[in-house]
Amino acid sequence: MDTGTNPAVPAAWEFMVMAMGALILVLTAAAVISLAREKALAPGMKFLCLLGVLGFPVLGPAVWFFHLYRSRHNPARAAESAGQASRPQR
Repeated sequence: MDTGTNPAVPAAWEFMVMAMGALILVLTAAAVISLAREKALAPGMKFLCLLGVLGFPVLGPAVWFFHLYRSRHNPARAAESAGQASRPQR
């Protein structure tokens, strides 16, 4: 029997796994809160985004925050995707 390790104390990798799980939980909660506060989306689209965020715990929030980043740094593209773009005049 190995007397150098205590089986009651978790190893370092177990702490890392728990920390990554907590990080994913915080990221998902932040994405759900951000999604709930978004006023530009229709309720049906919010529901679909919520399913994506909850269905894909790492990829869903990452895609949501990437979408927010792009829409806030490119207002013309956000207006087009929301269907609020003005029609060009002839």
